[in-house]
Amino acid sequence: MKKNLIILIAFVASIILVFDKSCCRSKKHDILFYYKMVDQDSLKYEAAKFLLENIKYHFSINSIAEENAEWERWREETDSIMLALRKHYSYDAVSHDTIKKIQAVRDTLLAEKNLPDILTIDSIVWDSTFISEEFLIRHIDNAFNVWKSNPYASQLSFEGFKEYILPYTSLYSYGFDNDGKRLNCIFAPMMHIDSATTLKDCIRRYNLTIGNLRNINGQNRRKSAAGLYDMYVHGAHDCTDIAVWGCNILRACGIPVVVENVIGYRDFVGKHFHCSVYDTDSIKWFPFNAESSLPGNFSFDSPKCLNVYRNLFAAQKNTPYFLHRKGERVPAELSSPCILDVTSLYMDVHSVTLPADTTYGNKLAYLAVFNAHSGIKVTTWGVIDSLTNTVTFDNALPGILYLPVYYTKKGYKSFSEPFYIAIEGGNAQMKHIPGVDKDTTTTSLLLTRKFPRKEKMVKIANELVGGRFIGANKADFSDAVVLHTITEAPLPQLMEYKFNRTGKYRYYRFCAPPQYPHANISHLEWLTDNSYGYENSELASRVHILSPSDTKHATADNKVKLLDKNRNRMTWAKEYDGNMQTAPGGYPNITLTLDEPQVVTAVRFAPLNADNGIKAGNTYRLNYWDNGWKTVGTNSAEYEYIEFCGVPANKLYWLENITEGKEEMPFVIIDGKQCFIYDNIITPAVECQVF
Repeated sequence: MKKNLIILIAFVASIILVFDKSCCRSKKHDILFYYKMVDQDSLKYEAAKFLLENIKYHFSINSIAEENAEWERWREETDSIMLALRKHYSYDAVSHDTIKKIQAVRDTLLAEKNLPDILTIDSIVWDSTFISEEFLIRHIDNAFNVWKSNPYASQLSFEGFKEYILPYTSLYSYGFDNDGKRLNCIFAPMMHIDSATTLKDCIRRYNLTIGNLRNINGQNRRKSAAGLYDMYVHGAHDCTDIAVWGCNILRACGIPVVVENVIGYRDFVGKHFHCSVYDTDSIKWFPFNAESSLPGNFSFDSPKCLNVYRNLFAAQKNTPYFLHRKGERVPAELSSPCILDVTSLYMDVHSVTLPADTTYGNKLAYLAVFNAHSGIKVTTWGVIDSLTNTVTFDNALPGILYLPVYYTKKGYKSFSEPFYIAIEGGNAQMKHIPGVDKDTTTTSLLLTRKFPRKEKMVKIANELVGGRFIGANKADFSDAVVLHTITEAPLPQLMEYKFNRTGKYRYYRFCAPPQYPHANISHLEWLTDNSYGYENSELASRVHILSPSDTKHATADNKVKLLDKNRNRMTWAKEYDGNMQTAPGGYPNITLTLDEPQVVTAVRFAPLNADNGIKAGNTYRLNYWDNGWKTVGTNSAEYEYIEFCGVPANKLYWLENITEGKEEMPFVIIDGKQCFIYDNIITPAVECQVF
């Protein structure tokens, strides 16, 4: 979800309680009257009451203004094709060739039809004003029908039914324009859930159905959302769309499902929405990604995954929305009144009590984590006990660096030192980051990275050991001579390797080790001496400079790089494109072809890496934590290192690349080395960074 959207949602949340509810009274009276006096169903009356009591908390950022007849005819055509396929193929064996033939026809028809834009309302739309009495009655009646008839719903209690089957929407602020009866009529005949043998099979049938619907029509040519019709084409569907549609369609067919979201991740920016289904037999929840995974095949990467929140329809009174004091700011990430922390269902959580600062009269405090975009991101909350001046957080995770904060109208305030929970001998221990103190002296820092080396990239570099550079004059390399063998894992930087022997060869090749036949080299230059006067040459890139003492390598050294016979190849080939994050890893070799035999004396190359070292020409900002992030200053890098002077010593630091890049992680300095909080401190895996 984009930043401006989050801000908008937070603003809306702040005004819900003062929203004029008079517009809802007539609707509420009519629906309750219908179920009490006309339908005379006491349970449906209570269900309607449940929806109407909580509808005031729900709205849409955008919604479909009106149904388009041309789009509807197109959808019906697709449905008829799908139903015909279901008569001839099982769920596991729809012919790929058949789908391709159908798609070719559909592509032509779509091009000819040029379906018009769908009219949307791109502003806040309150459910209480948008949703009609007829919509709710149809939806409620369908919910009761599937509750009684579907074996996976029939065992739900009425309370469970109200949250996991009954709601017409599954995510706070997400627009939904279709009642359950319509969704059931459209999708139930295609999925045949009533004949599914297991709950997992129900989800499998849903995944296959949506996949085939999209394959029938191919790629979406639209840039804007099209509501229900987005389910019929491949396009820009993010995890939020996929989870919401999956939940609502499955609920309409009698499967108890909720939308949950991982609020963030330890090492990188982002969040994730997924579904979770309730198995009434095992009395357990099983998360899954609609359209792509099945219950039981989904796992949370607990060292990296932060708190998990379930999105409900009923307002949850134990949320910051209701708990905060008047005038106390609630961070956008936790502003929904309808969330429930379910982290403990999937991961081990721990209770942590901290001394609280009551100076500002706040009722709530939060545990935040580092976030590369904004500096922090809140993940869970606690209520401040004004009698003991403490705050307890019940859903803290081990191995996460927490920044305890509370919020005022001016932003966040830190009230306690950063800490993490370590599990030692089976017991949870609260620990602080080593090397951090109240020292008031200043120092100078020489930095080479903004993010630690990734385990995968270290593995890739290690797998290059044993790789050989060879030369030959025959195209089949039958006369090949070994010029150099990699004996140590290369570092993630441009380095030079001089050949052990030289000669004139027309063909040069890098051969990956046979046990790891992947040429994971991101940057490669075949070097020769400029004195040879070869016309197929140009200036070589310099080796990376990681300290002031290495700047002698920045001067011209009379080396040039040879160009391939196919000059164009050197602009698009992954080993020559200058991008450290691309490599021809799908191939075991990289070959340089020349017009005639020439001498190569060395190579300069770098292994595939995440390009998180300092980049010459980029601008960086250094921050340190002192009751919040404070800025030391901003510098531009001339080489592959950067220096900052007058830096407060012994702090937790954060180096921002304000030119490009997304991955950043706080670090401390120990023995002059960058020690990143997760890879080197909290969960030590490698030595502190020296490059």
